[in-house]
Amino acid sequence: MRVWYFAYGSNLDQEGMRRRVGGWHDLKPAKLKGFRLVFDIYSSSWRGGVADVVEDEAGVVYGAAYLLDEEQLEKLDKYEGVPHLYHRRKVVVEVESTPLEAFIYVGSSPRPSVKPSTEYVALMIKGLKRIGHGEEAIKAVREAAEARPW
Repeated sequence: MRVWYFAYGSNLDQEGMRRRVGGWHDLKPAKLKGFRLVFDIYSSSWRGGVADVVEDEAGVVYGAAYLLDEEQLEKLDKYEGVPHLYHRRKVVVEVESTPLEAFIYVGSSPRPSVKPSTEYVALMIKGLKRIGHGEEAIKAVREAAEARPW
């Protein structure tokens, strides 16, 4: 069975996703409304904070909707550290103004706030640009990355 997965962090990087899950059936720019982007999980491999989302009525998170096979989502579970680092949750995202159900990963034990590395933020921005998001999305990532306290 095929499922949609909404990426908003390092999985915006298509080369990285290819290494983790192989190919995908479809890929589209998407938005997750009712959440906001935060950096509240520490990653030793990135030497800083990595992306997470928290519920926020006024928020919007920009990302990518990948159409995957369920087996590929299970590979992502391992990569994302389910259930210790993240857990999987079903949400509704907006793709080309159409709502669709997708899975996301949400932090299992978030911290108050962790400053992300410059490389991590650059990887996210590169992924957003590559999939077709504009300045509004890039500005949102930069603002979230600069939010204090760290």
